[in-house]
Amino acid sequence: MWAAEAEPEIAWGERALRLSPFDSWSFAAFGSQALGHFLLERPDEAAKAAYRAVQSNPGHSINYVILIGPLVTLRRFDEAKAAAARVIELQPNFRISQQFSDVDCAPALATKLGAALQTAGLPE
Repeated sequence: MWAAEAEPEIAWGERALRLSPFDSWSFAAFGSQALGHFLLERPDEAAKAAYRAVQSNPGHSINYVILIGPLVTLRRFDEAKAAAARVIELQPNFRISQQFSDVDCAPALATKLGAALQTAGLPE
């Protein structure tokens, strides 16, 4: 999901949900789809998938990280700031650079998503 390979991310997420629609890890499939759509400049689809990830696992901070990208793109800044507050609530020591380093985030995704996360108020 962090490799910035948009088309495969979407396809793998769809396949995972088809094979196991009630899997407790469905949030990862939705997150993968959200990042793929975000990279392909489809913010509406990205936001829908990211909200499904949040719904599937509201206690996972990274779901909110993924949600912020499309929300900022859609200029829904209040929602993006609320998502950022939830990230900090769930993961008080969150830092953008540390997250991207931990998952070996592709530079293209780190640049694009990182700008959105900063706009929402998350610390570098």
